[in-house]
Amino acid sequence: MGSTLYRCKPEEIILHGEISGLVSDAQTNQPLQSVAVKLNPVNDTTRTGSDGEYIFENLTPGNYEIQVSSQSYAESTKTAAVTSAKTEKVNFTLNGIPVPKISDNYLDFGLDSLIKSFTISNIGKGKMVYTITASKDWITVSSSTGNVTNETDTITVTINKGGLSENKHKEAINIYSIVGQDVKKDSVSVLLNGLMDSDLNYYNVVTIGTQTWMAENLNVGTRIGNVKPKNNGIIEKYCLYWQEGNCDIYGGLYQWDEMMQYNQADDGIIGTTQGVCPVGWHIPTNKEWLTLIYYLGGPDIAGGKLKETGTTHWYSPNTDATNESGFSALGGDYQVDLTDACSSGKRYGVWASSTSTVPYSLTYLSGAVTNELPCINYSSSIAGSSVRCVKDPPKNK
Repeated sequence: MGSTLYRCKPEEIILHGEISGLVSDAQTNQPLQSVAVKLNPVNDTTRTGSDGEYIFENLTPGNYEIQVSSQSYAESTKTAAVTSAKTEKVNFTLNGIPVPKISDNYLDFGLDSLIKSFTISNIGKGKMVYTITASKDWITVSSSTGNVTNETDTITVTINKGGLSENKHKEAINIYSIVGQDVKKDSVSVLLNGLMDSDLNYYNVVTIGTQTWMAENLNVGTRIGNVKPKNNGIIEKYCLYWQEGNCDIYGGLYQWDEMMQYNQADDGIIGTTQGVCPVGWHIPTNKEWLTLIYYLGGPDIAGGKLKETGTTHWYSPNTDATNESGFSALGGDYQVDLTDACSSGKRYGVWASSTSTVPYSLTYLSGAVTNELPCINYSSSIAGSSVRCVKDPPKNK
């Protein structure tokens, strides 16, 4: 009788290690709080505490890369080898760098302004050198070069309108700043001869007689479906056939109460209801629409002078369209509900006034302006029309 003994190979026990360290300012030696620390290849992140310390625990032995970054400091990277049951100490001293801060994303000169300004400051450390260039020679920048440490520089931008068209212009000023070993580019848009809404859409405008109108349909707000808008402080719009792409082409369609932002009807010679329009502009009253229509020769012919020519945004034949007013009316139609069988796009252009829910309409079959639309009850709670805002008169000084 015999016996055989088997001896099992013991399982290898892996003891994990740690990486910790201190992050401080290279010039002052003071610890830096809330610095981002990233550990690769495990893609783990942490931040330094109030004492400038960080730590990564429970790490499998091996090689790691630690990246440290903070605004106003140059990024630093080091490597470390973690061994079993040990803490690897990796400290960082970060060198401060300049960080540019530009006060404005855009300068809107509108129709009348010729001079505006913005500021450049340095929210980082050390001296920041900058150079400024303009995309067009009719934009003058003063000063075009400079440097800032703790101060703020004011940059004056002047527009020369000589020889420019009256169409809207969207150009740019580029600011190049030396940031550490890199060059950082910031831009300030230069907007001229147009109108900006709260969604930063920029529209052509046109002066017709004594009035200044938007030359494009308003497209501000949040798109909603086949429901009535709510008085919730949010501008809500429809898109023709509920398709967002149609808003990009024809603008939004607005239910009357929403367009008015729930103000009462206005029948003034000059309107006072801003509604969904940008500041300094308002929803036109019936009287303002009639001023426009009769300036262009009356209801029988004014529609042709308002309509965009061609058949891109109107059905053929787009009768009598000349657009000699520059109003550039599109066949953006209207919205009632999903069962509306008459609204088929490019047949009508429809704009409400602040006086009445009954809209002014243009058609591809005529050069007239009417208040008539086929097979439609425009008192529908979901009815939506296009909006053209008109500029407020100058304020008395």
